[in-house]
Amino acid sequence: MSQHNIQHHVSVLIVLLVYSFAPVMDTGYSPYSFTLGEALVCARTVEKNAGTFCKPCDNNNFDWENRYCEVSLVANGQFYEDYCDKIVTPPYGCVCGPTTEVDSENLSGLINPNAVFFGRGAIQLSWNSNYIKASQVLAESADTLCTQPDLVATEPKYAWGTALWFWMFSTPSPGEQTNCHIKALEGSFGSTLRIINGGLECPPDAYGYHAEAVVTRLRYYCIAATVMEVRLMDFNGCEGLGDAFDRCVKTGFCPECNDHYGNPTMEPSLAPAPRMPTPKPTEWGSWRGEDWLTTMTRGNSAVKSVSSLFGSLTIAMAACLWL
Repeated sequence: MSQHNIQHHVSVLIVLLVYSFAPVMDTGYSPYSFTLGEALVCARTVEKNAGTFCKPCDNNNFDWENRYCEVSLVANGQFYEDYCDKIVTPPYGCVCGPTTEVDSENLSGLINPNAVFFGRGAIQLSWNSNYIKASQVLAESADTLCTQPDLVATEPKYAWGTALWFWMFSTPSPGEQTNCHIKALEGSFGSTLRIINGGLECPPDAYGYHAEAVVTRLRYYCIAATVMEVRLMDFNGCEGLGDAFDRCVKTGFCPECNDHYGNPTMEPSLAPAPRMPTPKPTEWGSWRGEDWLTTMTRGNSAVKSVSSLFGSLTIAMAACLWL
């Protein structure tokens, strides 16, 4: 693999990590224990009567510093029905509907997390239509994640499995033959964001929560790219993202991006060069007594780069999880 392709594939991995880890810091996940769930809906779980419950909130009533919901969205007989498309039913979507507080006395303002389909997991799987699709692929049946959607927040195999499933198979709209992985290989960070959260961030409401989320995402993208010593991908494909990057750097809100500002973006990954088939399988014994590994390590800068880059990746992942 060429040095260019190695650098590019590391860049693709960085983009996935930005979606997986960056929001853990302060923009919408709850990193208590292992749990990965959307903070506005379930910042802190409440254990009562041998059950686990959440207090859904909106941005105006959420204390981000203490990660606490001041006023529940289901207080006083109100309903919570975000991420529920009631028209979409099995086999195309999990059954969902308005959710109310579990008990107006003992569990006031709390909902059963397994009754709603808010963002969970490493890439924030959302909506009843996505939960049933992921369940069909990753679980024993479609019912698994429909009846227990909180498994995506609490079970690592579903938290990461749904992220990889969405990254590889979710498309921007029906009929479009592309996905996040293809767009990342083409060098477009903006297009991956459009697929994952385009309705809210491409562009975001200038005065809403997601405008701040875009800034945070850009900052952590720049941090990861600096650590891994690769260039940023382009911001095309997500309306307003390039302008948000320019504004963020110029106003000083994204100091981590200063070194990347004005630099050319990452080029698309190169197709592998055609290779002649090996005429005869090489036996393991033919490697004995040869210093092929030492020679390759000294002479091939790509090998050294891979070792260094993946060492940095381990540090970056640990730092993200710790924070």
